[in-house]
Amino acid sequence: MSFQTVKDLIAGNLKENGFDESETTDFKSAAASEYANTFIIKPLSGVNDEVTSETLSDRFYDIQEWSVQIAFARSDMNEVLNLEDLHRKKDTLIAYLDKPANWSNSVRLVKYISWEIIENPNHYVLDIRLKIIDQYIYA
Repeated sequence: MSFQTVKDLIAGNLKENGFDESETTDFKSAAASEYANTFIIKPLSGVNDEVTSETLSDRFYDIQEWSVQIAFARSDMNEVLNLEDLHRKKDTLIAYLDKPANWSNSVRLVKYISWEIIENPNHYVLDIRLKIIDQYIYA
């Protein structure tokens, strides 16, 4: 697989759930219009799975950590409602992203690791971390 294949897989799942891809790479510098159900997908790291790779001569597996960040609007008048909505969407997304039927034709494994809510003055950012095992075949 490749970066683009994995990114497209995650983005497709998020778009199916009503989110749009952000025009920026960081919500700190984003316009206010980006704070309503938009997402940023980032690969953070990868490491070779030597145990599995040593048994196969034509491929290796890269264990990757990806960050899926989703911005949610925040306002003083509806703060509790916005935060509750964020948690409901978080629960749905984690189950959706972790479900094998949604990715099994693309990568070897997608597994939920953790989530965190980052509070900013004008918005919340939900950061979901995923473990992805991608397969590379030697050329």
